[in-house]
Parts: sequence; C-alpha cells; structure tokens
Amino acid sequence: MPADRATPMQSSTSEGGGEDQLLAEAARLRALPAFPGAVREYTVGLMRFREAPRLINKLTSYDARFRVNGYLLYLHADRERFGPDGGATYGRLYDLCTRRSEVSPRSLKTTLALLKLTGFVQSVRSESDRRSKFYRPTARMFGFVEQWLTYAVRALDALDPQARREAMLRDDPAFIERFLVSGGRDHVANEPPAGRMPDFIGFFGAREGAATVIISVMLADIDASTLPSRGDIARRFGLSKSQVSNIIVEGARLGFFQVGATAVPTATPHLRDSYRQWISIELAFYARHMQPA
Repeated sequence: MPADRATPMQSSTSEGGGEDQLLAEAARLRALPAFPGAVREYTVGLMRFREAPRLINKLTSYDARFRVNGYLLYLHADRERFGPDGGATYGRLYDLCTRRSEVSPRSLKTTLALLKLTGFVQSVRSESDRRSKFYRPTARMFGFVEQWLTYAVRALDALDPQARREAMLRDDPAFIERFLVSGGRDHVANEPPAGRMPDFIGFFGAREGAATVIISVMLADIDASTLPSRGDIARRFGLSKSQVSNIIVEGARLGFFQVGATAVPTATPHLRDSYRQWISIELAFYARHMQPA
C-alpha cells in the first residue's frame, strides 16, 4: 500500500452494533425533559455558525464539503497513526472521500481550493520527506472548528451540565484534537451518523442553502415567531432570493414545509420529527467523542 494511502481502521464501536448504540443514545437524549431546550440552543448556534462571509459559507453549504473539512482535520490530528506531519495528504483524502462515494473527486478538489483560498489550510512539504506534500490547517481553520463545536457543547451542557463540555472546550488545549481523532476514527470505521437519515440529509445537506432555510423555519416554529422574509434569509446566509424560493418549493414537495396562501413556509410534523431526530443523533455522536483526557 502506498505511504500516502489510508490504512484500514477499526473502532471499539464498529462491532457489537455500535451504530445501533448511537441510535439508542440519541433516543435517550430525545426523551430527556431538557431536550427541547437543547434543540433550541443547537439551532441558534447553528444559525450563528452559518452566518459567515459568502465564500466561507460555501465550505459548509454542502454535507460533502463539510466531510472534506472533517476528514482533513482528522488526518492532520491523528499523528499517532500517521506520524509527526499528520496524514492529510491528497491521496489519503481521496481514499476516504471516495471509498463510500461520499464525496466526488471534483467536490474534493473544489473544497480544497476553497480551503486554500479562504486561508483555512496551507500546503506544506514534509520535514522528513520533501517529496511528500501535506495540507495543514491554519489558526483560522481552528477558530472555525471552535465556533463549530461551541454550539454542540452548549446543547450537550443543557442535557448534561455535570459533564461541563463547554468548559473543556474553553480550558483544555487538547480537547479539540482528542475529539477530532476519536470522532474521525469512528467516522472512518463505521457508518457516518448522516447515513442513518439519508432522506433528510439528502435535502438538508445536499442542497445549497437548504440547511439555512430549515433552521430558519425551525427556529420560528420553536419560538412561535414570524419567519423572516425570503430576502432577509437570503441576505443573512449569502444566498439569492430565488435560491431560497426554490428550496421552499422543493422542501414542500418533500413534505418538510407547508406553504399556505401567504406563501410563508411553516414546519410540518415530518420536519419537526426529522429535525429533532437528526439533532439527537449528532449530539449522541458528539457526546461519545467529547470526553475528558
């Protein structure tokens, strides 16, 4: 096997129904009295995370691009497996992204170009072998990661205050790296959490702007407030008004939105159930891998 290719990995959760355990833990979280508050905390944090400059927003607008980010961060962080330079080579990224057809080669190249253009990664030569080139996350990338994890730890702290995960994120310098290695190995060895809800993620994560429209509709639903206009949603998240309108039409066709005479979309029971289930799965995955040293 070439030196820049991914090595087979096993996880302690890959046998004995590890992913079933993830779903069981997600169901347990949904049954907690504090779960509705955690959903709101997660939704508000996710909206803030998505309020980024248009170019940066493109890094999170598709699930496939977000997976490239995640795989790159994991490969860089897992120096125990890959050595002091980390393992974020193009060859390993290509193997991880294409082995389950999660990311096309074209999307991989586009995402890497965006990461370099936005200053999130640098291409560097290996100190031990000048023939090898690695992608190295910058301080800007790790600021992005901290913002990403902040809404997750706050939602988890609403469910389990004694774990103090927000404090760990703030005070433990190795917290992010531990999470990236543990979560990355699990994601590589097992079915990704998104695989448990392919129909929802097929809209939420595969259609540019769908996630931001869904979280806008869901926050209005949770707070029983007025949904911002299509133009306001477009400006807030770097979309066009026609993109927002098209997403609403498609979401209504899929049963996620109900659009009445006023043309204002509202959440259907199907969207409420799917959204709550998806957040519970994400939080169960985060909780599994956000542990003390």
